[in-house]
Amino acid sequence: MNVLYSTHTSPDYMPPLAVSEQQIIVGPNYTTHKDGSTVRTLKVAPGRYDLAALVFSLPTAQRPDLTIVMADAFQNCVPENLADVPGRKLLLVADTHHGDSPLQKMLAYARQEPFDRIVVTHDPHHLHWFTEADIAPATYIPNFNCAYFPPRWVEQRRAAIGFVGQAGQFHPRRRYLVQEIQKAGLPLIVQRAPAPVAATFYDSMQIAFNCSLNGDLNMRVFEVMAAGGFLVTDRLSPQSGLSTLFRSGEEYVEYDDIDDLLKVLRHYLANPAECLNIAKAGHAAYLERHHPQHRIRELLDFAFGRSPVALCHDQRAAPGRCDFGQQLDERVRAYELFQGLSLRNERIIVLADAELGTRAISDLVDLPRLLVLVGEPPAASSGFKEELRNLGALNQIKFVDARNAPCDVQLISSRTAASRTDTPSTNAKLLVVMSDGGAIDDQVPWLRSHGFHKLRESPWVFKRVA
Repeated sequence: MNVLYSTHTSPDYMPPLAVSEQQIIVGPNYTTHKDGSTVRTLKVAPGRYDLAALVFSLPTAQRPDLTIVMADAFQNCVPENLADVPGRKLLLVADTHHGDSPLQKMLAYARQEPFDRIVVTHDPHHLHWFTEADIAPATYIPNFNCAYFPPRWVEQRRAAIGFVGQAGQFHPRRRYLVQEIQKAGLPLIVQRAPAPVAATFYDSMQIAFNCSLNGDLNMRVFEVMAAGGFLVTDRLSPQSGLSTLFRSGEEYVEYDDIDDLLKVLRHYLANPAECLNIAKAGHAAYLERHHPQHRIRELLDFAFGRSPVALCHDQRAAPGRCDFGQQLDERVRAYELFQGLSLRNERIIVLADAELGTRAISDLVDLPRLLVLVGEPPAASSGFKEELRNLGALNQIKFVDARNAPCDVQLISSRTAASRTDTPSTNAKLLVVMSDGGAIDDQVPWLRSHGFHKLRESPWVFKRVA
């Protein structure tokens, strides 16, 4: 089978798995290379390019049966004109958990081109946005490009904590945790290394430390277990599926905040036998359920309709539940606002208005550094809570008396905004208003007079300045 794989990654960073022996890799970080008359890789300019023109420049015998497009919101490699490309087309959605308007950009691109299937690979908690958009059948396949390097099984490991990856300005929480581990005097070794070198590093350290960028189930989780390392990683939301894919406490260990992390690290540094046992269990689980051959088979079966759409770990992705797909564009914009706040803060308390409805509120619960409070709904509270339960979000929400609840951000509906007769009673620094098809223009002067300055619209955001 001829496969054309377009990617923004490079040969040294997340190179594509070999889906087929007859595979051509296309991207701005590859050189054009031929093996005789057979094209192996093709270089394109960064950004958007005409894939159809490129395909018809290939030898006829190499035109694709399947085109895989790996793209993310930074859009460094965005093939267009797929309608004229033969064969099946599959969109592999990479990072949507950071960057500028990442979900809006990827949803727009998915709508632009005639993809037959969509696969979310780094952000399972974002699958529901693509199923709700109803562009094409969508599913989640975990970290599709994680390569496997058989471990050496070092039994006597260095009594240290190893971390491979970035911890700079674009990873604020990770940088903070790394600094705090170092301040605590724990033996942390940080390095950057290509995947084959990282694998030998993971199985030589007693502990492999990980921290997601922003609630994503990142590739390091799989790389550490593949290498036989002992993984200590941050607790993610249930919608990420981490605790479903692997068993916490048996195949990896998770932490909540910095105090919990330091406690966990000190315990396992003092207990090397426990580290090794968990590392072995994690590696066995990886081989049983997450080897690259599993990933390739899952992707090909899904691409050609040989397997059903798996909704994985997120009940919000199931069609027909509780306003499925309603007000999608505004909800995406609101979510991206809170995703940005989550990236930059260790803890954000959000007080949500029950008038928003269960779907808009449940959107927020997959951001693990958000504490979502909801004002106790009125008479029909049992039905309200049952809907949240059906969306898998009830246990991630705390119901409070909205009149006295302290919070950082208050999220309300336009109906609530329009009916206000007094200043919002919380001490929220930000007031976010979702329009729900309504207008709040008349409320802007009133809010300004009560110390709120408008920052943006859709959703409307006001900052308390007095």
